[in-house]
Amino acid sequence: MQSGVRDPSDDPARPADSDELGARLAARSGRLRLLLAHLAGRAVRARCDVDDLAQEVFVRALADPARLPHDDAAFDRHLALLARHVVVDAARALRAAKREGEAGALPLGSSSTSGAGASRLLARTGGPATKAAAREQAADLVAAWLTLTPEHRRVLGLRQFQGLSAAETARRMGRSEVAVHSLYRRALESWGAALGQSL
Repeated sequence: MQSGVRDPSDDPARPADSDELGARLAARSGRLRLLLAHLAGRAVRARCDVDDLAQEVFVRALADPARLPHDDAAFDRHLALLARHVVVDAARALRAAKREGEAGALPLGSSSTSGAGASRLLARTGGPATKAAAREQAADLVAAWLTLTPEHRRVLGLRQFQGLSAAETARRMGRSEVAVHSLYRRALESWGAALGQSL
């Protein structure tokens, strides 16, 4: 190797092989669905299933795997950013469809990577029973999530899914840190109670 030329395998941000990448994405699918349910709002959820939004996030992530950070916290932030972009695109498509008088599901899939390719990659991360159980659990989590107040969903979204500190969450919500801690605790309790009722 020439002097001064970096070996790509030495790059800490370089993604692992496809099996590991699929496993990393699959491990975050439940959390991603909740984040998307939090971000999407009722109007988008009425026209586009949360699973479809999650699939689009994965497709966009896999379109440029070299950009996926190796560090878990940075990886989660990257997926959260992609999720926000997907929701914004879905909301724009909804507004455009309304203007044109169209009905039906929102079209997604602007990425160059096929959804089928994303599905194949994620499918290597577990057997049918495991994946079915994970889908059912994710559905229960989302259903319980949607029973929460907007305030509880927001504090959980900021703290748990976007990884913001209590201080940053307090700044975003216009509250004190003490109030955010209290609100976050109550939100977790409410979510747990709602999930218990759905099981």
